[in-house]
Amino acid sequence: MTLLFSSLLIYPIQILASEHEHDHEHHAAHVHGEAQLLIAVDSHHLDIEFSSPAMNLVGFEYQPQNNSQLEAVKSAIDILNQPDQLFILPIDAECEALSLNVESPFSGHEEHAHGEETHSDFAAHYHFQCANMSQLKRIEINIFKQFPATDVIEVQSISRQGQQKRDLTPEHNSVEL
Repeated sequence: MTLLFSSLLIYPIQILASEHEHDHEHHAAHVHGEAQLLIAVDSHHLDIEFSSPAMNLVGFEYQPQNNSQLEAVKSAIDILNQPDQLFILPIDAECEALSLNVESPFSGHEEHAHGEETHSDFAAHYHFQCANMSQLKRIEINIFKQFPATDVIEVQSISRQGQQKRDLTPEHNSVEL
């Protein structure tokens, strides 16, 4: 990965993290139904970072209390481990998932208490290599189909077209690169 690509990938993540911390400091808001997606494209690589409140993916934000909830967490993790079910990439781009990392809030990470409420987020990182990056012009986001409690996905992307920020909905679920 080039230094430039690394810088471009880190900068919006830092901005998003800063904005996220700022929101929590001032509003103590944790918005159910909303998720975040960061997309970075360079000459041969595509990186996608996804984060979402657990409520959107499993229907609760506390440690699983029964078998049904344990199964919901396992199912969410299984889906997040299948990038081809979440992101539809053009076949002509010849993209291959090289690595992925899924973090569940129920394995001892990232629980934030605000008053009496506990807020938990899932996070996932996907790294693709694409043989024909010029054909990667659009990504269809299937997260809405897999996790119907997600209403809006805030997307920030960096590609050869520049930086973009937009909101996706179930009806408008594609990112143009």
